[in-house]
Amino acid sequence: MTNSRLKKEEDKFSKDYEILKSGPICKYFKNAILDTDLNWFNNNNFAVIEMNCRNWNRKNAHQNLKVALNFPDYYGENFNAFADCLTDMYNERYRGLILVFRQYNNFLEEDGKFAEAILDIIATESRVWLLTGQKLIGLVQSDNPDLDFPKIGGISPSWNSAEWLNENRKK
Repeated sequence: MTNSRLKKEEDKFSKDYEILKSGPICKYFKNAILDTDLNWFNNNNFAVIEMNCRNWNRKNAHQNLKVALNFPDYYGENFNAFADCLTDMYNERYRGLILVFRQYNNFLEEDGKFAEAILDIIATESRVWLLTGQKLIGLVQSDNPDLDFPKIGGISPSWNSAEWLNENRKK
């Protein structure tokens, strides 16, 4: 097998490939499984930014994003500004960026449309990043084992491979 073919075979078993083949947003229930996957991303040259969304709402979500993602002072705190600032986060030193949203179900319960719009922007930007060789992935942890989304970026987010079966998300 040639080196390039071996690399392609290795990529099929990488966590980023596993997630992106089903879309740029992946759901998690158990924090331990999420932490294991985050360890893989950290060990494979991905930048990882974690956010706890337990107390997020329409009034503070953009401010929380601004702080966590180190957006500039001129961040406009609206969806267009969020998309623009995500584009600016592109960094060739890394293979990509992993945005982790813990307890996202609380934000969804508070303002579902707003919370879904954030993920939709990440999904849209992810496609642009892929065109330039970078990967942008959103990992959404929920305390609700039955969390469901409509299509985000044209694809319904799926559960990670360890929790894909409903029975694997039991407490």
